Amino acid sequence: MNDTTTTPRWRRLLDGGHSWGSLEVSPTRYGVTRYRLVVFPPGISADDRARLRIWRAWPTWGMATFLVLEILLVPAVGPVAALWISSIVFLGGGLAMMLTTAAYRGGVRTMIVIRRAGVHDPQAAERFVEFYVLAHELIEADRAFGAGETQPVGHELAVWRAYDRMAVRAPVATRR
Repeated sequence: MNDTTTTPRWRRLLDGGHSWGSLEVSPTRYGVTRYRLVVFPPGISADDRARLRIWRAWPTWGMATFLVLEILLVPAVGPVAALWISSIVFLGGGLAMMLTTAAYRGGVRTMIVIRRAGVHDPQAAERFVEFYVLAHELIEADRAFGAGETQPVGHELAVWRAYDRMAVRAPVATRR
């Protein structure tokens, strides 16, 4: 059973809500809704998952770091030196995360479905059903594991099944 009371908050933040990856639903303009399911390679450690999450968020945290350094360094060292230092930290941080996640970064599987209200698209409907089934299975596996109804092996097996099914559904051009 997951014991979140002994895990530091920063660690829970980095590990996200799901150990297998993430699920996002983004309603946008004009009745378009974007669904995104990300599944990390099963069997990687919690540290590897945290590194993957940091890598995937690099554009956001990297730019925030860049801007904060610019604000702090311009008065201290001048605009040109501040730009160089901020740029090196920004690019260096991204490069460091890219190198530390190189072994398993290519194994991340992503499924994106876009639905438009009022538009009949049989392919999108079929893809959404597959998306829904995979997401439901993964969330149910998390719930059962958190409730102590299943062992870590059973949870990992459910993640492997979803991971493998995502590979079968992926277009040939995006398989790795």
